[in-house]
Amino acid sequence: MILFLFVMLILALLFRQPALALLAATLLVSLGVARLWQRWALHRVEYRRHLSQTRAFPGDELTLTITVTNRKLLPLAQLQIFDAIPNGVYAIDAPLIFSGSRQTHLLRRNTGLRWYERVIWRYRLRCERRGAFRFGPAQAQSGDPFGLYRSDATFPADITLLVYPRLLPLAELGMPARDPLGLMRASALLRDPLRIVGARDYTPSDPLKDIHWAATARAGKLQTRVYEPTTSHTLALVLDLDTFEFYFQGIDPELVEHLISVAATLAHNSIGAGHAVGLYANGAPAEDEHLVRLPPGRSPNQLSQIMETLARLTAYSVIPCARLLRLITPELHPGATIVLIGAIATEPIRAALLRLHELGFRVVWLFCGATPPPAVAGVTVHWTPLHREQTNAATLPHTPGG
Repeated sequence: MILFLFVMLILALLFRQPALALLAATLLVSLGVARLWQRWALHRVEYRRHLSQTRAFPGDELTLTITVTNRKLLPLAQLQIFDAIPNGVYAIDAPLIFSGSRQTHLLRRNTGLRWYERVIWRYRLRCERRGAFRFGPAQAQSGDPFGLYRSDATFPADITLLVYPRLLPLAELGMPARDPLGLMRASALLRDPLRIVGARDYTPSDPLKDIHWAATARAGKLQTRVYEPTTSHTLALVLDLDTFEFYFQGIDPELVEHLISVAATLAHNSIGAGHAVGLYANGAPAEDEHLVRLPPGRSPNQLSQIMETLARLTAYSVIPCARLLRLITPELHPGATIVLIGAIATEPIRAALLRLHELGFRVVWLFCGATPPPAVAGVTVHWTPLHREQTNAATLPHTPGG
């Protein structure tokens, strides 16, 4: 096009056609201006997102604020933006269009920006389900005022919203609110394996894992750790994500979400009661290759860490739960309470629970399957089946770590 106009201008000058020469020159200048405008249109254009909160529960509402700023003298005659909004977060008052992906919808906006002008848009969002949701990227399109050329830019994803699992009322699980696992019935003081107050000489009845090797090296003879006595308990929540006995049978997503909510509910109540709580699962969080293995603790950040891990957890198991129980046994101190949360009752799982009891652990089986679980000697069993019509129950107004 430019070459054609340049040739036309030369010919018009040679044949002394001033009107044609003026037209060709005007078009050449216009195309040049349009090309330069398109080149610099999206230069120094800032795009920022902000969420009123980055942690929420299903059903919570929050505000998404989008700010677009043109930080230059050149105005934008037109600016079209397509921003990716993750599925699982419902936009109450935003103009969304289908993106062609099952993971996102697109938020579309059109505007113009004068020099050094800022535009702010606010939208109400409602969290619909558990998960980690990434906002973005956004595609911006602009160009020259004549619409001849177009420029594109991409603004990367920069914020993540964590939606925690739904917290369930203990009454819905068929468990007493004050002491759901029956931990307070023991009147004797327990040893807190997380708090070591000293060392003493080793006796043959002491477990080998209690040997204090640093004190042994200093004293020149075997020393045993002395733990602080406490009435609180150490809980290891073990989450089994399998919903069918065999992998080829697939998964039950609704049941998986229920299992994760049960684990979150027990962690919330147990840490609130002052217990040291750990979390183990036979699955892994999204974008992580490692199994969930959070050692027991009662620090102020323990509940937040557990809830964030559960929020990111995928619905797929990696190893059988019976194997997971064998793997974590050396990490736990005898006398700890192991709570298995699952929905299948295979023979390997029953054998693993019986072995834990024989090793001196207090074992609780919270079974969420559709049929009552079989009895296991020495294991406390609670049957809390999923009631499908109650899966949309309201969340409890609690904040992790609060």
